Amino acid sequence: MTKDMTAGSPVKLLVLFAVPMLIGNIFQQLYSLADTIIIGRTLGVDGLAAIGSVGGVLFFIHGFGIGVTSGLGIVIAQRFGTKNEERIRKSITISVWITLFMTVLITILSVWLAEDILLFMDTPAEIRKEAEAYFLVLMWGSVAIMVFNLLSNILRSLGDSKLPLVILVISSLLNVVLDYVFIVWFSMGVAGAALATVAAQLFASFLCFVYIRKKMAILSFSREDWRMQPGEFSLPLKISLPIGLQASIISIGLIVLQKSLNGFGPEAVGGYAIAQKLDIMATLPIASIGIAMATFAAQNYGAGLYSRIWAGARISLLLSFGYSMVLGAVLLLFGTDLIRLLFDQNDPAVLAYAHTYFVATASFYLVLTTLIILRYTLQGVGDNAAPTFGGVMEMVARVIVPLSLSGLLGYQAVAFANPVAWVGAAVPMMYAYRQLKRKLTLLEENRSKEAESERSVELSD
Repeated sequence: MTKDMTAGSPVKLLVLFAVPMLIGNIFQQLYSLADTIIIGRTLGVDGLAAIGSVGGVLFFIHGFGIGVTSGLGIVIAQRFGTKNEERIRKSITISVWITLFMTVLITILSVWLAEDILLFMDTPAEIRKEAEAYFLVLMWGSVAIMVFNLLSNILRSLGDSKLPLVILVISSLLNVVLDYVFIVWFSMGVAGAALATVAAQLFASFLCFVYIRKKMAILSFSREDWRMQPGEFSLPLKISLPIGLQASIISIGLIVLQKSLNGFGPEAVGGYAIAQKLDIMATLPIASIGIAMATFAAQNYGAGLYSRIWAGARISLLLSFGYSMVLGAVLLLFGTDLIRLLFDQNDPAVLAYAHTYFVATASFYLVLTTLIILRYTLQGVGDNAAPTFGGVMEMVARVIVPLSLSGLLGYQAVAFANPVAWVGAAVPMMYAYRQLKRKLTLLEENRSKEAESERSVELSD
């Protein structure tokens, strides 16, 4: 089932599209959250630290791939806005080839360099073996992660956010079951958590593939659709690679941040990791609205309906602002209580580190909201210059703040690195959005005048 977002109430379309995606994203995050909860309850602080110590590197590697598949989804959404089925199918087959090539490259390089990566990250010696096992399983399973993200982005680009939700619910429940099987029954440690994630995502990919083959007539491919010409890769790569690079650029800062964090010991790593999991889960509604806005903007841009883009962005910002204010208050007041409840974690040091994280991030949620909505809107219309520059600003902040201030402020420098990065990235995004709005509004006005002039000539004739 597809959904045309070029007609109808923007607020209704965005909410109806975002809600299933939100639920789906929640279940997507349950992959890692379930790992964290079960590991925290069975393997303790060292287990939490093992998976947390490679978080930045995983975001760097998989974030690039997921960013590329998201960009490919934007191209498909723009094609869907043109209503040209042949171009839609061609953009999808090109996306498949790009994703497969990228996945093979990611897997080979990451597995080959795994040990060197952990040494570079200053991973504490007492958790290095477990961290490497967790990392390697996820790297070998990259194909499952990338294929699932591509297929779900294809479905969303065609306006179907419900089916990815159903599949995510099923695969997330499977992940929880497999976590217990591999970690508790087979005593595989953190490697079992990674294996459960890969297996669940592989199953999700299979379900997406079956649905596309059987239910989406618009995606009935011929041999001709799979024949590629070199020039056909230009536009998909032009849009998708910058988005992947944005994620990688951002994650470089996260790697430096993680490297600084590892120097404070397992308790700091564990506290930060737990708080970050809750932070990510809590901000999913904002991210979901942002992703919905990207599809909304892409389809309406493809259809030339620019005024609808600005209306959608305004609605998205208002909804996200309201939520972020409530969210910030909850985490500031009850964040550590949630950690005690979910993770059975009562270590005073771990809780103190987690609380410091909440104080730093929750205070800047309005900035984060602005950054997310405007970034996705710009990406939806194919403008990657400002998001890329914003990503560079994020990276610089995450590098400079911990490296220059850790000696003076200690762990607080690490905790406040993300908020400083959000501020640095939001400024160019706001400027670029304003300039783009001015440009496209003028273009739409001129087009309307030309159409009116043509109608006047026809009537006079």
